[in-house]
Amino acid sequence: MKFMIDLLDMIETQGIPAPAPIEQRWTSGSSARMSPAHGPADSLHSWVGIIMYLPTNDQKQRKAITDAFYRYKFHCESSLWPKFGAVEHWAKIELPPSDLSLEQQRERTNRIKARLAARFPVHDFAVARKYFDPHGILGNRLLDTILPRAPSGNDQDDY
Repeated sequence: MKFMIDLLDMIETQGIPAPAPIEQRWTSGSSARMSPAHGPADSLHSWVGIIMYLPTNDQKQRKAITDAFYRYKFHCESSLWPKFGAVEHWAKIELPPSDLSLEQQRERTNRIKARLAARFPVHDFAVARKYFDPHGILGNRLLDTILPRAPSGNDQDDY
């Protein structure tokens, strides 16, 4: 609940045009090590939706809404998520917008990588990924960018 109070405070004090209502769901823990809800079955996890609605077809308005959404998400990512150990759901992770400078894109991508590495066993995942998908056919630009790859040698104990 403290996350929601801090989120609402951030929205109000910074004048963020966040849509309402703010979606919040709850789930029990998951045994999947790469799940944002990894933990004992009796643990409780909260999902808070940071959602962008595009109710217009006017391209200028859509761009203004999209820009405001990314500022809102960036505020959450930089000030709230670290405080609460929050991470995006895997289906919600996006690479930084291409209209940022290369330095800004690199900085934000590195922040995503660090956040994932602090929360998930990404090196174990890299080893499993190399074993089960040795030719990388199940990857995509996003996964290949944000998750480490296992070493190219045959000795997986190196990782």
